[in-house]
Amino acid sequence: MSLQLSDEFARFLADDVNLNKTRIGTLETRVETIERFIESSTWTPKIREFSRQGSWAHKTIIKPPGNRGFDADLLVMVEPEPGWSAADYVEKLYEPFRASGTYREMVSRKTRCVVVTYAGDFSLDVVPCVVGRQTYFGKEICNRYEDAYEGTDGKGYAEWWDGRCRYASDDSLREAVRLLKYLRDIKGTFSAKSVLLTTMVGERVNAFDSVLGTLPDAVTTLKVVVGRLDDHLKQNPTMPDVRNPAWPEESFTRHWDADKYANFRAKIATYRSWIDDAFDEPDRNESIRKWRRVFGEAFAAQTLMEEARAIRGTMATRAAVPVVGDAVALVRAAGREVLSRIPATLPWVKKIPWHMAPTLTVNVRADVYNARVGGRRLGPLQSGEIVSKGRELLLSAVNNLGNPFPTDYDVRWRVVNTDEEAARQVSNLRGGFYKSEAGHGQRWEATLYRGPHWVEALLIRRRDKVCVGRSERFFVVVE
Repeated sequence: MSLQLSDEFARFLADDVNLNKTRIGTLETRVETIERFIESSTWTPKIREFSRQGSWAHKTIIKPPGNRGFDADLLVMVEPEPGWSAADYVEKLYEPFRASGTYREMVSRKTRCVVVTYAGDFSLDVVPCVVGRQTYFGKEICNRYEDAYEGTDGKGYAEWWDGRCRYASDDSLREAVRLLKYLRDIKGTFSAKSVLLTTMVGERVNAFDSVLGTLPDAVTTLKVVVGRLDDHLKQNPTMPDVRNPAWPEESFTRHWDADKYANFRAKIATYRSWIDDAFDEPDRNESIRKWRRVFGEAFAAQTLMEEARAIRGTMATRAAVPVVGDAVALVRAAGREVLSRIPATLPWVKKIPWHMAPTLTVNVRADVYNARVGGRRLGPLQSGEIVSKGRELLLSAVNNLGNPFPTDYDVRWRVVNTDEEAARQVSNLRGGFYKSEAGHGQRWEATLYRGPHWVEALLIRRRDKVCVGRSERFFVVVE
């Protein structure tokens, strides 16, 4: 049975993926203000209605990565204005914004729209859409550079997408698309416009999914649709023409080319294998690690920090008597043997990626310095000994005679932090593998965070990249 980590995904969607309700509320308020501004401006076309478009309307809008703002689209549906060309609708809409003291420094133009930018928050594309110029129901947006009309049907597309979403339980399909868009943005390894990505996903579901219940939640839906998308891409080695299901004259692949498609095809295959691996993993900690490979360090970050803070409680179960104080006080009172109680398979501890064939003994030797450059050696450090914060440790991997290994081998170091101070930011917990940067088989590490931490040395044979030796955990307790 797959371990879906439903609570983790619910928190991840709420905290990191979904655009929060406050920002959506701000968007709605400002859009209403802009609608009133346009209606009372000198722009003369008769307005039929305003229509939300794109990810905002499709409910797949996500929180932008970093400090970037998000984009939203507003169509202004208007009747044809006698004597105007396509370019006039955009150019003349731009004029009242430029004349406004409020919007003058916020407004710009793109090919088909006027853009109002709220710095650090969002940009609103205001898109004139002419209705009934050639046929009563025909809708056309306006390309100001080519002075040409381009057919579209945003409302029809939204209705098509809503229909597709009804094949999945609740908001599962929308949430799966948000997760896929987050993956696109956080990895930055492929490019696909949101409407193209949404369409390719929407085309992979059908009424049988509703009957059979194959899309019951966001995580399962993500696995299913990415798998089907990968299968579809494998069947199409050359770029297919993806069109607007509601307006087949509109191609969504017009901004793609063969190279972008080939890269997208390859990356989806990779991410499909990662998602399947994470979804099928029965061990909770390993499943978290695998999902973090997919979605990055934000996934389950709160859980990792909570577990890091709980290390003291885990260690305390080995103490013979109750101890007042933190993990360092516990080690001082109960002895370094309590450190063995710390689990070696914490969620942020990465799995060893090399093939294991241990035949050689590897030990860790540590020396304490007061500075990394030009510092004075203060003495050796034994595993589990308490050391002051602000020191530099020179770690060396040695054999059972205390000698370094030949240059036929590389030494990689797994460095793991725990406890309250390191847990204040999930990236401080580390858990990955690092090169020997201080010389052959040697690495510097600083004692930055109070609490118990550990390192391991792994001996990698260069000719075949096999791990032929691994040290015991070497504990460093920082006070």
